[in-house]
Order: sequence, then structure tokens, then C-alpha cells
Amino acid sequence: MLTEPELQEIESSATELARNAGKLLLGYFDKPLQVSYKADNNRSPVTDADKASDDYLRGEIARRFPEHALLSEESEDGADRVAEVTWVIDPLDGTSNFLNGLPTFGVLIAVLEQGRPVASATFLPSVTDPEGRVLHAHAGGGAFDGDVRLSLAEDSEPLRRMSAWPPYFLRMFKFGPQLNRRLGDVRATGSAGFELAMAARGVFDYATLNNQWIWDAASGVLLVQEAGGSVLAFEKGEKRWAPFERFVVEHAGTSPTPAELRTWHRSIVVGKTPAVELITSGLGFPSFRVRRLRQRISRLLRRG
Repeated sequence: MLTEPELQEIESSATELARNAGKLLLGYFDKPLQVSYKADNNRSPVTDADKASDDYLRGEIARRFPEHALLSEESEDGADRVAEVTWVIDPLDGTSNFLNGLPTFGVLIAVLEQGRPVASATFLPSVTDPEGRVLHAHAGGGAFDGDVRLSLAEDSEPLRRMSAWPPYFLRMFKFGPQLNRRLGDVRATGSAGFELAMAARGVFDYATLNNQWIWDAASGVLLVQEAGGSVLAFEKGEKRWAPFERFVVEHAGTSPTPAELRTWHRSIVVGKTPAVELITSGLGFPSFRVRRLRQRISRLLRRG
């Protein structure tokens, strides 16, 4: 197990790397970019800013922590490496926002020990600081926005909650009657990392993410936990919301490889504990039985 001094060293390095990668991105922001796409119909863009940030982070992590494994959204190098400690990075979360000049994006860094988040750092642009801000944490050490400790204590019901949801969330979820008129003011920012960081700061009372990838969730999950908030993940097999502890991959060992962690995706709700408990008490998923039946018939017809 990592010791307290080791955790502090890792958190300090993650914070420095996130800040430097963020400064690098700001040098590209609102300027012409080279763009390619990972999916059809111009979806999942990748820019030269993504690649520059990714190259910097991967190079520095390999130099400083050669014994650790690394998972990056933008690279599959070292995918089969087994290590007790794995760094998970998203070098530019919110690429579409960045590409279109919307200053809602981030650099996300998380460090896992046997799948459990133990350190993290999130860079965000800031209207009050031209060099941006870094939120950071390590397990048992609290969460901080720069030097300011974060706390999600909530003593009373807020007059009007603010919440973050994915686009088209009304199609993704089903809602129990106890949630009627209680979702709060809903926002969709286009950056999961930004939303989780805002939940850790208490700007959002809660944030709901649907089938999120590990590089989008890992850094923010620890920030919320160390700020005193709650993180619940939906367990599909048991059809219930359960407290999140670690990134578990089916059929993987106690220390999942980067390739195995790349397959992880879950729906999670994070934020102030009363808000998270309220929302998950009535939040579920539609069965889409008719849609699945149509898809099955279509596949059978194509095979025939």
C-alpha cells in the first residue's frame, strides 16, 4: 500500500502536471487547430492541442514514475502492463467545447491503487485567474481548490438546487414521483470533468453522469469523496445504486491493466449527500424492450 508521504508526493506531482498541461492548452485556445475525428459524422474530435497535452503528460509520468502503469484516453501504449498503481489521464476533457472557443474544459489526472482512486488533480480555466485553477486531493488528505479546502457539508434543504445532467437525460433515465419538480436548475456543460469539479466545489449540488468512461470520472470522484460528498454508482446486475469504492472490471485481477480499465463505464451520481440520496431514490433506467426487440429482428433479417 502507498504510504502517506508517497501519496503526498504523487498528489503534488499530479497537481504540477495538470497545471502545466493546462497552461499548454491555454496556448492553443481560441486559435486555429488541426482536427481529426475518432467516430463518424464528425464526432469525438481530436486536436493537436489534445495530442500536445497527451505527449507532455505521458512523458512526464513515465519519467517520474517509471514503475507505474498509465492509461490515457488518447493512447493505448502499455495497455497490457500490470502494476499496483495506474495513472488515468484525459489530456483534454471537453474537446468540442475547446474547439469551438467555449472555455469549459479541463485536464483530468487520477491515480489508482488496485483500482481505487488515491490521488487526483483537475485543471480548469478560470475567469478570476488567467492561468487557471487546479483542484487536487489524495485519499485521506482532503480536497482542495488551490490552497482552499473544499467541504460539501449541507445542513438544510437549499431553496433551489443546481445540477448537472448529460444531454437528452430525459430519454436516458426514468424518474420516480418523489423527484417531481426536485431536479433543480439543470445544466449540461459538455465536460464531465468540469461538472464533477463543480460538484466538488458545491457549485452543483449534484451531478449525474450516464455510462461514463473511467478517464472522465476518476479524478472528480476522488475530489467529491475527499470534500465530504457522496458518490453512488449504478450496479446493473442488482439494479441498484451503491456506494462507489473502486473501479472494478469483470474478470480482471486485483490490479486491472490499462486495457481492462479502458472497458469500465458506469452511471454515477456525485455531490452533497442529501441531494445524491434524494436523486438516486427515484432514478432508474428505462428498459427499452421494444427498441431492443426491433434491433434483434433487424440483425436477424440482415443475417438472413
